[in-house]
Amino acid sequence: MGAVTYPDADVQRVIEEKFVPVKFDVVEQPDSMDRFHTPWTPTLIVEDAEGVEHRRSQGYLDPRRFLAEMAMAQMKDAVDRRDYPEAERRSAAALAATGGDPERHPEAIYWSAVAAYKASGDPARLLAGWNRLLDDFAGSEWARKVEFIRMG
Repeated sequence: MGAVTYPDADVQRVIEEKFVPVKFDVVEQPDSMDRFHTPWTPTLIVEDAEGVEHRRSQGYLDPRRFLAEMAMAQMKDAVDRRDYPEAERRSAAALAATGGDPERHPEAIYWSAVAAYKASGDPARLLAGWNRLLDDFAGSEWARKVEFIRMG
């Protein structure tokens, strides 16, 4: 990722504006892999200031998928903190960044619907998002998590 992803201007901008990057050289610091419970590099871990993990990705990410992971991490941070209005605001960026990504976009729809429901208290907003997930990504793991809403 050092040759392609990190030099990308959009990646640099997002990292500089929103994150504090920390990089470990696993050759010089082999204990870092044990410390962060990862058997493989590259591993991207997004934690908050208290060390709570909100997102983890293992393996190479091109700039587009890296930016999608960062947008998802920001939304998930707000969800995990139960700041649902902020999660709902951040979901727009996550949905935009994951658009066209068959792995990340279904997850973004799932959490966006959760945030909308929790922020508003309106179950129709949850059902609308989850129905969209079932309609557009029926074969995804995230659709299988919500298929119960159409059973029975």
